Parts: sequence; C-alpha cells; structure tokens
Amino acid sequence: MKLADGIKQAYERKWSMINTFNVEITIVPEGLGTVIGQFSDDVNLNIISVTTPDFTNDPIEAWIGNRWFIANGKDALYRYSITFRDQDQLSLYRKFIKAYNYTKTNYFEHSRMEIRIVKDADWGNETNNMFMELNGSLIESVSNLSFSNDTENQIAEFTVNFKCVEPIVKSK
Repeated sequence: MKLADGIKQAYERKWSMINTFNVEITIVPEGLGTVIGQFSDDVNLNIISVTTPDFTNDPIEAWIGNRWFIANGKDALYRYSITFRDQDQLSLYRKFIKAYNYTKTNYFEHSRMEIRIVKDADWGNETNNMFMELNGSLIESVSNLSFSNDTENQIAEFTVNFKCVEPIVKSK
C-alpha cells in the first residue's frame, strides 16, 4: 500500500470519539430513591469521565501430567468509575455520600442503581445508541475532596467507584 493510500484510508475512517457520550443514572424508587431522589438528565454537565469495567475472570490453571490445563473461572466483579464536577455547595458529593451510607445498612435490592452509557453520534449519518447497561450497580467508594488555597476558582471534582454484577455491552 502506498503512503498516500494509507493516509486517505485513515482520513476516511469513521473513528469513535471518546468525548461523545451521555450517562443515565436510575435509582430504585422504593429504596434509595426515597432517600436521595433521582438524578436529573442534566447530571451529564457534571460528568468529566467514565471508566468502564474490565471484563476479566479468576482463571483456573492446573499443571497435571506434565501438561497445563487452563480454563476461564468465575467472572471477577465488574468495577467502574465516574468522575464528577460538583455544584451548589457540594450538593452532588453530599448526595453520593448519603447513597453510599445507605448501601451499608440496606439490602442490595433497595440500594442498587441502573447506569446506562449512551454513545452519541460521532459523524453526521450516525445516531445515538445504547452502548452499555451496568445493571445492579452499588457504590463501592466515593473519593476524597481536595481543598486547597493554592489554586484560584477551581471546580471541586470527585470520583465515585461502582461495582456491578451484570454489565451488558449492547450490539449496534
């Protein structure tokens, strides 16, 4: 292949962009929803980034009869994180801390969240489509806030780590 042909192919390829996404957070109404309510659609203005879970397992590996036998074992828990910017005197941070504390003393069925990642269109002839559903998510941890007098007008940021039992990557 000629260099010019390779460059032309690269320019014509419809690359997937990582900065075109939306996140939908749904709270179980009869449990956690009674404590913190629902997240509004404009929560996406607060989201900086989402790190999706690794799909991995605890492998089964055995050396038997001078030979390796391998298989995939049980799936590891699916862990992922969302980093937020906060507003209104740290209202979002307070909401996640309240949710985290609720999960420590209540059953999974009442504490879980449903989180969906929608991949927005990157190119003119594409449409938005559901990328991943992270069903049965629990808050695993909420990061610290770092207050500092060394910076000017910096927006507060924090990360919420989740774990889930049933991630589904949607086919296009």
